[in-house]
Amino acid sequence: MGVKKDKAIIFHEEGQTCEIVNVEEVSNESIATPRGMYPLVNCTKHLDIRNGNLLYMVSAALPARVEAEKLMTLRRSVALKRMFEFQIKKKMDISAMAPWIIVVLLILFK
Repeated sequence: MGVKKDKAIIFHEEGQTCEIVNVEEVSNESIATPRGMYPLVNCTKHLDIRNGNLLYMVSAALPARVEAEKLMTLRRSVALKRMFEFQIKKKMDISAMAPWIIVVLLILFK
């Protein structure tokens, strides 16, 4: 999990520009920013000794940025799908409750 102070510097190869964004989450495989998810193998990690946080430097060409945005969208849609998955098709099974009904009847009529 990334600390709120961690930042990512995303370098754009097309226009010699970059942007600094907050890191939302860090996993074993990727970092998540508001702009998308980037694999850690494409990032270099640096320690900011003045502020005490980590800086992730990402070199992202246009296809890499598009892929990062798609990964973030996919992650959100999967999370939303799982959030609203309910087992409404599963009905109450009387045969599974039969032993409990017998136990309760034995206790009541003992």
